[in-house]
Amino acid sequence: MNRQSEGVRVTGHFDYISRNGKLEIETADGQTLSGKSATGQLAAEWLVRHDEDRHNGFATGRTRITTNMVFSMPADVNAEGIKDAVRALAEDEFGGRHDYVMALHTDTKHPHVHLTVRTVGHDGIKLNLRKADLQHLRSQFAQRLRQRGIDAEATPRHARGVTRKSQKMPVYKVRQKGQLARTDEAKREEARRDMQAHGGRLPDYPWDNALMSRRNRVIGTYMKAATALALSDDPEDRALARDTQRYAAQLTDLRTERVQIASDARLGCSEGLAPPKGPVRERVATDRAKDADREPQQGPGNRNKDRER
Repeated sequence: MNRQSEGVRVTGHFDYISRNGKLEIETADGQTLSGKSATGQLAAEWLVRHDEDRHNGFATGRTRITTNMVFSMPADVNAEGIKDAVRALAEDEFGGRHDYVMALHTDTKHPHVHLTVRTVGHDGIKLNLRKADLQHLRSQFAQRLRQRGIDAEATPRHARGVTRKSQKMPVYKVRQKGQLARTDEAKREEARRDMQAHGGRLPDYPWDNALMSRRNRVIGTYMKAATALALSDDPEDRALARDTQRYAAQLTDLRTERVQIASDARLGCSEGLAPPKGPVRERVATDRAKDADREPQQGPGNRNKDRER
């Protein structure tokens, strides 16, 4: 990463979120910019300010000029409501401390808002989002959606039974074009080496056991809730108990991306991996809901579309 590559990246990102200048982008002070000339000028201004930050010791050669986020909801949610919620969130979380721009996209399956924040703040403090910070932003986004009459929750990924992380935007775009990203090739090569070194089986890593332990805690929590609801005199509570049991029963699969890659290799898929000898282990959490009905459910008590983003 260097000054030139960062300048190209930020300019390209502004082109992307503005659809090459066809869409307006909104700044932290409420101004709207349209056209490639205006967005290009803003990218140049941010690059100059980043040079100043580096000169003053607030940034290094490894500091990104921007931190980029996407806030998305299902197709039937009012797009302007989403944008208004993100505008309020950005003002509360970053207003007066960081420069930022936002752009609404409605030309995809899910309406979403790109929020791009200048990493170094006005006080020289760098934005460094950790896992807890991301969950906080998701919770704040959901809260502001609810304030605007939009049903939304922000449950953590592991509570929804989602094992794999979301794809990073550059990788997603490469895969969209039907190309194999370098990260994919690296992951397949790593899986191949692991299996060859361990007789065709994936070795255990500390995070595998941590993942299984956390999933067991999630299942246990759901089952305790289901037990309590089942004792209620309210028929709706008892129905929710059954939904919760069925939902918990489907959370036992812990097929991570690494396990899926190993399974593909075992079947001799077309990525050039030699099928390993022996079985490929697939990790399964302890089934605390083994007596529950295993009918797939979208979520406990949720018969409508998932509103979690």
